[in-house]
Amino acid sequence: MTVHVTNQIIKKEWTDYNEHLNMAYYVLIFDKCWEVMLEKFKMGEHSAKTTKKSTMVVETHTTYNNEVKQGDEVEIVLTFFDHDKKRLHFRLEMHEKK
Repeated sequence: MTVHVTNQIIKKEWTDYNEHLNMAYYVLIFDKCWEVMLEKFKMGEHSAKTTKKSTMVVETHTTYNNEVKQGDEVEIVLTFFDHDKKRLHFRLEMHEKK
């Protein structure tokens, strides 16, 4: 299952001196998108506070296939692969919106 999560304009404060998106902000953007999905599935902040259960990231892999620059608009899509009682296996992708 693949779903569109959000679009995002790359902000000046997220870029380096070449106006490329700084490496750390890729992870920040993906983290914020994952929070959106957790809320949609009733597993977000409210659920964590009321049930005293939450999610945590155990492993990530990031590849940088194209540069993203200040002012570019990107779209984030999420693909779910599998899950069990304790784990979710998914991929978040960022694509330049054209």
